[in-house]
Amino acid sequence: MKTGKRTPGTAADLMARLRSDPEWARQDAEREAKRKALEEHFAKAELPLVEALNDAGVSVKSVWDLVNSKEPYPRAIPVLTEYLTHPYPLRIREGIARALAVKSAGEAAYAKLVNVFKSLFDSTDTAQQGFKWALGNAISIVATKNHFDEVVELIRDKHHGATRDMMVLRLPSLDRQRAIDVLIESLADDEIAGHAVMALGRLKSQKARTHLERVLAHHPQPWVQKEAGKALARLGK
Repeated sequence: MKTGKRTPGTAADLMARLRSDPEWARQDAEREAKRKALEEHFAKAELPLVEALNDAGVSVKSVWDLVNSKEPYPRAIPVLTEYLTHPYPLRIREGIARALAVKSAGEAAYAKLVNVFKSLFDSTDTAQQGFKWALGNAISIVATKNHFDEVVELIRDKHHGATRDMMVLRLPSLDRQRAIDVLIESLADDEIAGHAVMALGRLKSQKARTHLERVLAHHPQPWVQKEAGKALARLGK
């Protein structure tokens, strides 16, 4: 007996129907042409960086090859550090920042990352936001215990918006005990509260219990409340 319901087609069936539509095919061709043009634009723009990396003995076609690499690339670090401040498109600069997000990047890279991070306030522009977040993430990885106070200063500066989140999350790696009070303080900052909750949960700090209970009961973002519940569960009864 037929129910009158149509059996959904496979993804391949759907694509076949779309490709048979002349208007969809025209729009798809336009999208592909724009994508290729953008790729060519970025490849041309980052050519000096790619050449400098290859001259240093690092064989890449794009800085993003390093971002996706599992192999260490110490020869690339000085080049990346130098080129971080060059006026490339933000997508390329984001790739440089992401490639510098390795523990072994060193003091020179750390200083350059912080200087560039400080020079950019938070923005609603997607490309700038991606670049600045990548800078903050790299700082959180490259920083050492000696940089604790400076990282805390960055965390406390609300002008940097949510791009501080990874510095908050990784602050305990710089100094577990000193991080607790900073993380508790950060619970009052909605843009980084969720990551402060996660960091406190990993630390299992009993000192944070009442503060986490307050977040669980009153924070406006459900995902932050959920993380507060997880953090409290780690503390036990």
